[in-house]
Amino acid sequence: MATYSDIRPFSIAVPDAQLQELRTKLDLTRLPDELELPAGQEWEWGIPLAVLKPTIEHWRTKYDWRKVEAHINQTLPQFTTYIDSANHGPQEVHFVHKRSNNLNATPLVFVHGWPGNFLEASALSEETEGVLTPFHKRSLPGFVFSQRAATPGMNARGTAYLFDKLMAKLGYKYYMAQGGDWGSLVCRAFAVYHQETCLAIHKNVNFDGVPTLLKNPIMTLRTILGFAGLPGGYSKKTIEGLKSASEFISGGSGYMRIQGTRPQTLAVAMTDSPAGLLAWIGEKLYVWTDSYPWTADEVITWTMLYWINGPAGGFRYYKENPFAGNPGSPEAMAEMNNLASVWSPTPLGFSWFPKEIGRPPV
Repeated sequence: MATYSDIRPFSIAVPDAQLQELRTKLDLTRLPDELELPAGQEWEWGIPLAVLKPTIEHWRTKYDWRKVEAHINQTLPQFTTYIDSANHGPQEVHFVHKRSNNLNATPLVFVHGWPGNFLEASALSEETEGVLTPFHKRSLPGFVFSQRAATPGMNARGTAYLFDKLMAKLGYKYYMAQGGDWGSLVCRAFAVYHQETCLAIHKNVNFDGVPTLLKNPIMTLRTILGFAGLPGGYSKKTIEGLKSASEFISGGSGYMRIQGTRPQTLAVAMTDSPAGLLAWIGEKLYVWTDSYPWTADEVITWTMLYWINGPAGGFRYYKENPFAGNPGSPEAMAEMNNLASVWSPTPLGFSWFPKEIGRPPV
């Protein structure tokens, strides 16, 4: 049986040989040509070479991974431990754990998504350290430094099971959870399957799907009236959010299709090409965020975290949790339907950000 003593401090230490291999691959980068596009349409075909080329050059000649590595190790108390999963045997989980000076505080579990990582909430954890609550940031199974399951089935429910067991191993009887992207789905799994230990969840992404006439007749009618600008419909703000989500699905969700159907094929290409992985992840960082001024170092660091142990686990998570029309095994489809439909008494907080890609009706 796993015990608290099994929890080990963790420091990132990428082998010199792997960094040398990376530099060699960057030196040998071969990029495609691109179309001459009208101003304002440069991103509609993917990441522009005008953005990608200088970032690759910065990575190749100026970026200092050892400096970044040391900073992460010095500022974030990282740990790993093995948790007995429900269906995959012992799984090694990587996490950041900051305790609070308030012994009565309820811990907050922060769960990231793709192409996110445990660095996402670093600023928040610094603000809350020693004041509000113990803070925990987990690397999803198969992401960054957490172990990849050897067989299919490590979905949001399995992730929630691992993290719930980890909280108990850390000595906490109760916790709250926050999640964006896949983290929102894991939080939903907390609320459905771990009601006795998860006191509340907060999320900023909705996985409940588009309203249908059969299941949501009133919402469907209000949506139609809102798009037509007729009385009784949703507000202009809500309709703008629905339009944004629709435009994203039709023009920006191709990555979900390939990662949700043939993740292994994509993993072969991205595991071997750091420039390709930079383009794949960097495009999302630039396009999805609300004019956040990404530096070249930040984009490269996020890419590096997936490059070190390979991006395959992050890709596979889309097939393990099929949605948005992606096919999946009967078990996976049933689980997603269950998470979308089962009522939970767990208190829920939802943030509706004006520039969020998917904004449900409010």
